[in-house]
Amino acid sequence: MRIMIALDGSPGSVVARDLVAVLQWPAGATMLLISAFHEPTDWTPTRGSTDHWMHGLSEAVRAEMHEQLRELGKPLVLMDRDVEHDVVEGRAADAISAVAGEHGVDLIVMGSRGRGRIGSMLLGSVAAEVAAQAPCPVLVARHPRVTRMVVATDGSKTARAISERLASWQAFRGIPASAVAVSTPNAPALELAVGRHALGDERLAASREELQAQYARYAEELAETLTQGGIPAEAHVRAGDPAHEILQVASDTQADLVVTGTRGLRGFDRLLLGSVARNVLLHARASVLVMRGGTS
Repeated sequence: MRIMIALDGSPGSVVARDLVAVLQWPAGATMLLISAFHEPTDWTPTRGSTDHWMHGLSEAVRAEMHEQLRELGKPLVLMDRDVEHDVVEGRAADAISAVAGEHGVDLIVMGSRGRGRIGSMLLGSVAAEVAAQAPCPVLVARHPRVTRMVVATDGSKTARAISERLASWQAFRGIPASAVAVSTPNAPALELAVGRHALGDERLAASREELQAQYARYAEELAETLTQGGIPAEAHVRAGDPAHEILQVASDTQADLVVTGTRGLRGFDRLLLGSVARNVLLHARASVLVMRGGTS
C-alpha cells in the first residue's frame, strides 16, 4: 500500500502525519511525503543575471522544502515506516492529484487547512478540491487519532465496496463504527410531486415506509460487512438530508472519523447526493475519508 501525506509544516498537516503514524497499516506500506509550490514569476526586464537570480531562489526554496519534509518525516522513520519525500511545482491541488496518479498512490492524507510562507500551501479549499479530483481516496485529518467511525452507505455496489477496502487496509481494525444509511423521503421535490399526483397520499406514505425499510437493510448490510472485516459496527437508519444526518450521527456518537463516498445512485438521487461528500467534508468536526466511487 502506498500512502501520500501532503505536508507544508502547518498544524493541520502535522495532524495528518500524526494520524498516519498511529494507524496500523499493512506490512510493507510506504509513505510518500509531498510539498507543492509555485515557481516564482519574474516581472522584471529579461536579463541573464535576473534569470539566474530567479533560478537560484527556486532552488533555495526547493532545498528548504526538502529539508522541511525530512524533519516532518522523522516521527514516521522512527516508527520504522518506509518513508520517501518529494517536492513538486504547481498549484497544490493539481500537483497532489497528479503525483498521486503518477505514483499509483492508494490513499492521500492531508490537513484541512494549511499555513506557511512557502507558496502554494494547503489553504482552505485545497482539501475539498483534492477530494473531488484525486484518483484515489482522500483522508482529510482533523484529529491525530481515530477512536470511533461513521461509515455512510446508499446501498449501491460501489458503496458496499467501501467496507471491503477498509478491511483490506487493516488500519481501522477494532475501531467501533456506526453504519449509516439515510433515506430522502421529501426530496427531490419534483419526484415527490409526480408521485403524489399519481399515487395519492396514502400510497405515497406507504412508499416512504418502504423506502425507510430499504435503507434500514442497507445499514444492516454495511454493519455486517464491516464487522466481518474486523470493524465492529452497528446500523443506523435516518431520514432527511444525507449530509446533515450523517454529521448528526457523528456528533451523537462522538465519532472522530466520517467515511463517505463520491457518487450518488441514479437519476434524481444523483442531483441530491452529488454534494453530500463536499458538505460533510466542509462541515464535519471529525476527520473525513472520501472514498472514490462511493455513496455521495
